[in-house]
Amino acid sequence: MRNSFYTIITAFSSLVFLQAQVPNGYYNSAENKSDQALLAALHNIIDDHLKFPYTSGSTDTWDILQESDADPNNLNNVLLIYTRESVNGSQEYNSGNGWNREHVWAKSRGDFGTAIGEGTDVHNLRASNIQVNSTRLNYSFDDCTISSCDETYENYFSSSALVFEPRDDDKGDVARIVFYMDVRYEGDSGEEDLEMTESILSTSSKLPRHGVRSTLLEWHELDPVDDFERNRNDVIHSYQGNRNPFIDHPELVDYIWGDQQQSSWNSSLSTSIDYVETEIYIPNPIRNSYLDINPNINANTIEIYNVQGKQMSQLLGKAERIKIPTTSGIYFLRFIFDQTVVNKRIVVKAL
Repeated sequence: MRNSFYTIITAFSSLVFLQAQVPNGYYNSAENKSDQALLAALHNIIDDHLKFPYTSGSTDTWDILQESDADPNNLNNVLLIYTRESVNGSQEYNSGNGWNREHVWAKSRGDFGTAIGEGTDVHNLRASNIQVNSTRLNYSFDDCTISSCDETYENYFSSSALVFEPRDDDKGDVARIVFYMDVRYEGDSGEEDLEMTESILSTSSKLPRHGVRSTLLEWHELDPVDDFERNRNDVIHSYQGNRNPFIDHPELVDYIWGDQQQSSWNSSLSTSIDYVETEIYIPNPIRNSYLDINPNINANTIEIYNVQGKQMSQLLGKAERIKIPTTSGIYFLRFIFDQTVVNKRIVVKAL
């Protein structure tokens, strides 16, 4: 993990979108299912979306991205993944002087290119800096831990290890897009069967596999869903007619790939998540020794972790305040309920 201290502060202060608007009953067919039955139900819910062309004179992926990836502080601009630059949305490529479209699940991982379907699914596309998009290539997503890692815009990558590690505030976004692609594309209707893998694949491989799964699962926990993602999900749904379930219900990740696979999922489990999002106030950056907690949240356990995953504090049962680390940096406040976990990212600036 790398410290994106000032970037995180900016993200918390600028994102002002409303909560996601999930249509009533959208996930009804997935209720009370577990493991493979749950995965199949989610696939059927988000399958067969309305497809748009990659580039055309009518509505295409450029047009949708201008709306879905709009900067909330300037709706004429788009926010770029991997850099969080705000650039003129009308400058589509512009002979290399504008922005372009990043396939988060690399289009060569399955060799679907920009064909209508997998190649134009806007849930998988993000407005991107052209140079960084080129640098990322089709590398696997993983922590870049070797000494030869290079850096660009706080992203780390290695041409020898074949990995790309996004900046901290894009890690969860990337993970949830890859999760969506894994579930959406199951090999039916002539589509690719996309699957996450633990393997680092060569850049020449055309296999419909993408990794690294365990790292993506970790990133999902460390970088929770934010309002930019929720708004983006709503916009794309208004065009394609389908949603990313892992933005609407982040706990589904544990039921598909985590330690809840044998448990039945129910959307009511998200109630605690919604309540925490609404009731907890975090004054980022935090400059005090303690953070006040609404005791009505009633989590079983409240914990603080640093970006390396080391537990710094823990409280059992109801608590009105929790001790804050004395070292400046990014930490994760974790609320553990009976059947779900809620993570909140916090920024500490020691006095």
